[in-house]
Amino acid sequence: MDEYSVRFVAKKISKIRWRPKLDPKGPQSRTFATGTWDDQNNSVALWKILDRPTTSENGDAESLLVHEPQKVFETSHTGDVMDLQYVNYDLMAVASSTGSVSLLKHRPNSEAVTSVCTWDKLHQFKLGGLAPCTCLATRDDWIASGGEDGRAVLLAIEQRAPLQTLDKVDSCAINDLSFLKQSEIITVNSFGQLKTFDLRQDTSKESQIFSVTETHTPLLCVDRHPGQPHIVATGGDDGMLTIWDLRQEKFHMTLMEAHTGPIWEVKFHPLYPNHLFTCSDDGSLWHWDCTDCGSDLVQPFMSSKVPGKPGITAGIPGTAGSKSITSPWLSLVETASSNRLDIASLLPNKSLPVNSLDIQAATLICGTDSETIYTIPLPALS
Repeated sequence: MDEYSVRFVAKKISKIRWRPKLDPKGPQSRTFATGTWDDQNNSVALWKILDRPTTSENGDAESLLVHEPQKVFETSHTGDVMDLQYVNYDLMAVASSTGSVSLLKHRPNSEAVTSVCTWDKLHQFKLGGLAPCTCLATRDDWIASGGEDGRAVLLAIEQRAPLQTLDKVDSCAINDLSFLKQSEIITVNSFGQLKTFDLRQDTSKESQIFSVTETHTPLLCVDRHPGQPHIVATGGDDGMLTIWDLRQEKFHMTLMEAHTGPIWEVKFHPLYPNHLFTCSDDGSLWHWDCTDCGSDLVQPFMSSKVPGKPGITAGIPGTAGSKSITSPWLSLVETASSNRLDIASLLPNKSLPVNSLDIQAATLICGTDSETIYTIPLPALS
């Protein structure tokens, strides 16, 4: 990248998240939050980036967030910060390795946050002992948490008692989860499974179970397409990126050999979902551009190597009568000549693990084990 900012922060960054905009039509946010891990005194911090005026190609004035971020507030946190998610403009939820979830609120007219409440001991192992709360997802006033105990817990920001506890989600760790719809969540686990749950139904049984391979390689992260929730991306412990079509009961995935280490986070761009971003334990941060992959109707597929596309396992047409699909990501099953999946590295060189990333508009931020925060302006997207 030609321009990026590096900020050394003296702590390993486990999670990084942009603060949402107060007005969806307003300028992009300048504030983000970080959480740390593997430190005697872990913390949640707020950062602010001051924009630098620039001139676009057509001569119009515009702003580019490239200045080094400045820390404006920091508060201590008990345990490692395992996840951090904004509920809305004012509230953020923080997951702890102690099994708890904390709710923090931005003070009005201030660069600080205060504690609203903490849900203690949400996750515990059956044989005793606290289990880390590994992941969070938010939807309206709801917070869903997943833990190493294989449980998922549904919280409401106005209630101190959990709304719902899913005790039998998994017999192994839940590594990430997301809301597909208001009443439906999706989880990925250490057994290599992706599961969906309808919160309105009997939650002792999952609605769907998907698996990548028979080797049961752990799935570590998940993100849903912002406009088509049946399209989901996951990152694996083996560095594989997988695109799923949840409408298909068979032949529902496209596998892509990606990083040489575990993928810690995968995210679709919230405004331009033909663009996807991954960060890895191998120290790399990648931009996947599927804009030119095509969006013609294609048939569901079976696993097969695509000629001329090393590392991509896509598919061949399914049986007659199967549903057709219309997404550039799912159209990777077409022949290599009609697909141009561009992959670009966003960091100058590999370092220690890149643990977390977030995107808004034209700016990406990421946090690393090398105790750095990168602020990266993205090229014009479409």
